[in-house]
Amino acid sequence: MVRQAPSFQDAIIDFLPDATLVISRDGRVLAWNNAMEALTGVPAAQMLGKGDYEYALPFYKKRRPILADLVFVPKTELEEKYDTVERIGDTLIVDIFIPDFRPGGIYLWAKASPLYDPEGNVIGAIETIRDITGRKRAEQEMARTTREMAEIINFLPDATLVIDREGKVMAWNRAMEDLTGVPAGEMVGKGDYEYALPFYKEQRPMLANLVFLPGAEIEKRYDFVERMGDTLVVDIFIPDFRPGGAYFWAKASPLYDPEGNIMGAIETIRDITARKRDEQEIVRSRRSLADIISFLPDATFAINRDGVVITWNRAMEDLTGIPASAMIGKGDYEYSLPFYQERRPMLANLVLMPEAEVESLYTHVNREGDTLVVDTFIPSIRGKSGRYFWAKASPLYDPDGNVTGAIETIRDITERREMEGRLARSNAELQIAADIQRSFMPDVIPQIRGFDIAARTVMAKEVGGDFFDVIPFEIIALSKGTLGLLVADVSGKGVPAALFMALSRIVVRVNVLWHRDPAKAIYDANNIITEDSKSGMFVTLFFGALSESDRTLKYVNAGHNPPVVIRSLDGTLEELLPTGMAIGADSHQEYESRTVSIGTGDVVVIYTDGVTDAMDTQEQFFGEDRLYSIIRESAHLTAREILDRILSEVREFSKDMPQFDDITVLVVKGK
Repeated sequence: MVRQAPSFQDAIIDFLPDATLVISRDGRVLAWNNAMEALTGVPAAQMLGKGDYEYALPFYKKRRPILADLVFVPKTELEEKYDTVERIGDTLIVDIFIPDFRPGGIYLWAKASPLYDPEGNVIGAIETIRDITGRKRAEQEMARTTREMAEIINFLPDATLVIDREGKVMAWNRAMEDLTGVPAGEMVGKGDYEYALPFYKEQRPMLANLVFLPGAEIEKRYDFVERMGDTLVVDIFIPDFRPGGAYFWAKASPLYDPEGNIMGAIETIRDITARKRDEQEIVRSRRSLADIISFLPDATFAINRDGVVITWNRAMEDLTGIPASAMIGKGDYEYSLPFYQERRPMLANLVLMPEAEVESLYTHVNREGDTLVVDTFIPSIRGKSGRYFWAKASPLYDPDGNVTGAIETIRDITERREMEGRLARSNAELQIAADIQRSFMPDVIPQIRGFDIAARTVMAKEVGGDFFDVIPFEIIALSKGTLGLLVADVSGKGVPAALFMALSRIVVRVNVLWHRDPAKAIYDANNIITEDSKSGMFVTLFFGALSESDRTLKYVNAGHNPPVVIRSLDGTLEELLPTGMAIGADSHQEYESRTVSIGTGDVVVIYTDGVTDAMDTQEQFFGEDRLYSIIRESAHLTAREILDRILSEVREFSKDMPQFDDITVLVVKGK
């Protein structure tokens, strides 16, 4: 290089704002500007003319090549040895951390280029160095803040995404993965509206994108979007999200940098297809971690590693009556005072304890990974006595995976617990009613000579309206060897039907033991039940007196499904048709007694309509034809085996369909 005006060149180099040095081809310092003196504390007078890498001493505390020296290294050797150095033409650039330059180290950006003489020969090198420690520290802080934000967004129960100012996805939480079926790994970093594809099957703006538009433009173009401060809210129907479409509630807000500039947007989406909720919209800024937590519908607070409150959301203010301004920054368990009236650990504090210590001290706390969950009863809070709460707490991490604090969500479940208690009591009462009703059914079926008898009732609910009875007549003079067979079906379901069943059973049983003629017994029973029944309920029944002496069944059919008789000699089928109307509907109704003989091998099946009205998944009925066919095929079996076959075929026919009606079957087979 021809140095016609060295003082002028030196003045230019000294004028440069970045620390700059120039070395000759043999590594001697030719220039060391004012900024370099300020950076290193070494004056130019002590450095000019020095070689043997002395200029590296202020930086590395030892003699070694710096970036300007690498300018003289061949390109292939440089690429082989220095993979952290970026080459742009003949210029080298590097970011480097020097731990011993000052306490805590320093981050430097450096740029070096060769210097040429008029013939194009390299005669030296110039290197510019810039202190970027502040910028690097800011970047690290931003990474930490971003990590904490991602942890909290993943904690949100609603599907949530965050985009930057250029519309690229910064966060895509677990609830969003569940809603869309798209994992975060496939979506984070994507732009060009790709995050709209799972919802609209096309790339188009979402609510978060509208945050960046001026308010006047939004109001002009999107009249269905509601603006609350800088927050946008919308209810929308998306026809192609799933078969039949889906309704969503969405809310989007801007995110700000520390200077108040918009750096992105956050959007939360909730599926409200099954149930639309009345929502209280909250207008607030998204300028800090506390703002994001305030977005949660449940009472939520977070503490740092020292147990000091760093956020206290609006739902927590509502629950405790304490504003965030009065709680943030407080430690020493002060946040437990609104709940327990004393300073004591909360669930968030247990997150910060070793797992073994938590398990030894708090056996009622459930652990799900690194998350703790508990149901607890608090005797008094804000003057309310006896409140049940569900709480969930998880740790918060820094970018290096270290626990920096904990977040806890609290939900008042008192009403749910009270409902569970009422339901438990109701179920217990139903179980007692079911036990009483089962006690009405014979534990052992009485038998008489010449006949095989089996019966069973299968209730559709805990209690029901079907019943059967097998009544020995030994207590009546001249009636030994006779059994009363009763099968009945009360109109209606559940407890009312069960109560009416109990009344009907007692009345019918008393009357059939009093009267020898079934018609007379049912006539009197009908009058009594009709007089006492104010509910409009009625009962269909079949009653018959089975005699071993003449092998006959003398019966009354009061509006009941016709029992069927299969003859063993020729396989013919006979239906025992009604001989009067259902009892309980109208008084003073006449009933006719009829008699049917039962020979050896003959089968009589008495049943309720729960058998024939059973449905399969195509909503087809089991029907009489299918029942009659099963009885014919099973006629050679015992009464118990015939009964079991009928019930088994009904279950197989119905499969996954629920049982809509009680089922009762009584089988008599002549021996």
